[in-house]
Amino acid sequence: MPTLVDPGASRKEKSNAKKASVLKGVPERFLHPELSCSDSDPATVLDAPTSLLSSDELEITSLDAVQIVNAIARGTYTSVQVLDAFTHRACIAHRLLNCCLEFRYQDARAEAEPLDGYFQVTGKTKGPMHGLPISVKDQCRIIGTETTYGFMCQVGVRDTENCTLVNALMGAGAVIFVKTNLSIGCLWGETINNIIGHTSNPFNRSFSCGGSSGGEGALLGNEIVESVVGPMSHSPQSLELFTKSAVDSQPWLHDPKCHPIPWRGTEFTDIISGRPLRIGIMLWDGCVFPQPPIRRAIRELEVKLRHAGHEIIPWKLDHHERWNYWAFTSDARGDFDRTMAKSGEPDLGLSFRPNQRPLTILEAWELAMKRVDFQASVLEQWNETGTNNTHPLDAYISPVNPSVAPMHGNYKHIRYLGYTGTVNLLNFTACTVPVTFVKPDIDLTDQPNGCLDAAGNPIPPPASELDRNIRENYKPDRFEGLPVTVQIVGRRLEEKLLGIAQVIQKLLKA
Repeated sequence: MPTLVDPGASRKEKSNAKKASVLKGVPERFLHPELSCSDSDPATVLDAPTSLLSSDELEITSLDAVQIVNAIARGTYTSVQVLDAFTHRACIAHRLLNCCLEFRYQDARAEAEPLDGYFQVTGKTKGPMHGLPISVKDQCRIIGTETTYGFMCQVGVRDTENCTLVNALMGAGAVIFVKTNLSIGCLWGETINNIIGHTSNPFNRSFSCGGSSGGEGALLGNEIVESVVGPMSHSPQSLELFTKSAVDSQPWLHDPKCHPIPWRGTEFTDIISGRPLRIGIMLWDGCVFPQPPIRRAIRELEVKLRHAGHEIIPWKLDHHERWNYWAFTSDARGDFDRTMAKSGEPDLGLSFRPNQRPLTILEAWELAMKRVDFQASVLEQWNETGTNNTHPLDAYISPVNPSVAPMHGNYKHIRYLGYTGTVNLLNFTACTVPVTFVKPDIDLTDQPNGCLDAAGNPIPPPASELDRNIRENYKPDRFEGLPVTVQIVGRRLEEKLLGIAQVIQKLLKA
């Protein structure tokens, strides 16, 4: 277990101790002190593990979750072998990107070894995720670890119980081996806090890797926009394994916010069996026009879907004024400020609407009712896409963000969460998928006075100063090689979205 940090220490002492403790307890051969997380060299570090990992470790860490579980079930690898391989690779990543807050290697090893013993004796696995190493954001409580939510005051405070999700994962046989960095308060689109600083993008360390707007909501008291824990993996099949395992654990028996709905496989099977899909395409929302690589990604995906026999339907949601419904600032970020005041940590300037007064109870209720009205209007709009002979949309595709990625410290100047924020507001299901990479020779800068982009498509005039700033922020040569993603959005609690993601993954590979 990492060195305990004194909760009574000064802010600087806490930060220094926490940074020093992240890799404590990890085998020395995994540490590679010659590596540095300095982003002064913006070159990609994607190839760094190639020369530092063994051939077996490279093979293991190249597998997705389903393949790992199957390999352990066949006896190809042991749970401990897999844990060591992923721990080694995660240590390299942390050295280069500053992405982890706590490795729990010793405890994880003590959990993996009995799994191997059980398999050796019985020839069987223990649960659908037997031996699968999983990382969690530092918003998930695990006994003996710190759960900071990105706040300094939580450093040194050890959890005495697991959260429901962690119990579900461990009950399915997973081995949680590391807690990863997150934005302060889980509220910012860039991963940065006062504990260990910012996390960099492995494709180019001058850029951010994005950030969290989730969290379990303990510090926000936020009921208008509910928080979520969004799993991340290399494949939709891995996300299916994660989600089904979590649902099959019946979390509603322990967490009152979980719906008592078992995994429904019928629609999921129907999707992956190959039936034609009805997919909405929202290239932009009328508020902020996406940068050229994002528009290209959506258009390329639209073409692939059409060629595969799926129906494409124009789709648009009205994002104008929806930020008036957001509850991030309903208490004038009071909980946020009070939590920072406990340790005296400085404000990183990441506030939403500073100097805003808190809403009254009646105003908050009115806000909640506006949210319900908006949700109802969108559901009605969704239903209208169907006819007597056709079912409504299966899902729609839109940008995740109008910007490809922000450089460190630049996010506050190009912050726009309309595309993802509205999905949270609607409480819809969404899955982000990578489509392509920035190609400067194709993704040319839009001409400020031009009516058409490089592909001959019309360009609307800027809708606002923010829209103009985001367009002008795109620099093809600077952004070269960065990944471009889109989101697939479905209605509430729809497992079939993961099936749609698998269909799209196959199209992209083809």
